Amino acid sequence: MTIFLTFAEFPHFESVFFTENLLDFLGEQERIEWDRLKVPKRKREWLSARLVSKKLIRACVPELEQVPFSKIQILKEPSGAPFISAGNGQRTRVGISFSHSHDHVFAVCSPDDIHFGADLERVEPRAREFIEDFFTEEEIRQVLFSDPDQIDLIATTIWSGKEAVLKALRSGLSLDTRKIEIGYTSEPSNQEGWLRLEIKSPSRLFWRREGDFVETLCILENSEQDLHWVTI
Repeated sequence: MTIFLTFAEFPHFESVFFTENLLDFLGEQERIEWDRLKVPKRKREWLSARLVSKKLIRACVPELEQVPFSKIQILKEPSGAPFISAGNGQRTRVGISFSHSHDHVFAVCSPDDIHFGADLERVEPRAREFIEDFFTEEEIRQVLFSDPDQIDLIATTIWSGKEAVLKALRSGLSLDTRKIEIGYTSEPSNQEGWLRLEIKSPSRLFWRREGDFVETLCILENSEQDLHWVTI
């Protein structure tokens, strides 16, 4: 199985529109969603995440390398999970998941028919009330009994891991986050630069620190099939 990943800062709108007219960049259904967005910050996040993701999709799928961006649409299932429509408008088997935080995007794409979820969070303090509301008792213990200089990292990583699992399950926050229990570890995985998180489910969960951010990736299967990761 092959996974393509990218981490990027939001592009400047000026450079986007200099090379790609907005109407050429977005497909018909995407333009409908774009028009529904009214808050400038939300519009910038939405557009930037799609520009970064569409460039990753082109790198992931050679057949789409010359396809116009407007013919590669990132649409939503009723659950909110993204899927890719390409060419003549048919849904592809190519998987996509992305997350943005504080003007940065983490996107993951795979040409293989697997379910996965990606999340990006900036490492920052989490209120105790937040932790008590969304973490399990064991997760709370992991956070509160960790070294003081590690509390923010561990709390952020556990929360990001939950988000990645929920995205892989295509359930969003409709599932109680306490139904998912994450075990923080700094144990290396077999993917260079990535560490493991423990989870009681048939899935694999990875994390890494990227500057001020934590990236997490959940793959919803637990086979021994090797993963080939390509960073763009």
